[in-house]
Amino acid sequence: MKKILMIFAVLAVAVLAVAASGCLSSDSGLETNTTNNTTNNMTNNTTVTGAPAQSVIIYTDGDNVIAQMVVMIMGTHSQSIDKANATVNVSGTTVDVYVPAVTVSGINTMDIGYEDVTVVLGKVSDFEAGKKYVVTIDGKSDAMKQYGFEIVNGTLYSYRPANIDNVTVAADGNNITVTAVVAIGGGANSIDKENITTVDGFNADGEYDIYIPLKVKDGPSTMEMKWGDEKFVIGQLDKMKDGTYVVKINDYGISFTIAGGQLTVNA
Repeated sequence: MKKILMIFAVLAVAVLAVAASGCLSSDSGLETNTTNNTTNNMTNNTTVTGAPAQSVIIYTDGDNVIAQMVVMIMGTHSQSIDKANATVNVSGTTVDVYVPAVTVSGINTMDIGYEDVTVVLGKVSDFEAGKKYVVTIDGKSDAMKQYGFEIVNGTLYSYRPANIDNVTVAADGNNITVTAVVAIGGGANSIDKENITTVDGFNADGEYDIYIPLKVKDGPSTMEMKWGDEKFVIGQLDKMKDGTYVVKINDYGISFTIAGGQLTVNA
């Protein structure tokens, strides 16, 4: 009698185990399907674009030429930077860097963030000595933010927008002059005077653009801080119509007004 009861007990436990197993299998299947659907939706709603760079510093570690960049995130909750898949393409004297920014359109936040990204542009030996290379980001080069480098006698010199401390506009007789105070930095740095660019007069919006690049020698920098002045004649009072004008030097802007042949700098 005890043996019969024991057999029935074992059979009951087995039946419950099978039932429980079936329930777990069913629940597991539902979870997998939900996960797959979510993954598919994320894939369908995801776009990848090139992240814009706010600044680029180029240097060497001895063997490699390296670019350290600050890239912009358009929505810190909806976009992320895919550093692992950043690419570099060298074509002639153009070095193009592509940093993927992954956006999930289902969550569209409007805030802006920044992230550091470091990429190897190539080995020092890959670049021809004495030749200037232009670094573009996602195939683009902003006229006011030009980056590049060259290797001279084994030393790398990089080029980037100079930091402008101050800009003044004044009337010097009939000439309208602009003076920029440039933060040069350590003793090895200098203003790249040969590549300063200015536009040909004011545009339709009353803007005058000037670009001043900085030449930076690779290696340890002295702690001293140097400044330099660059002066430009941007027009003549007797040829300017009354109105408000803006001068932009790199990221620095200043506006002034001309009325009745008199120039006034706007606060």
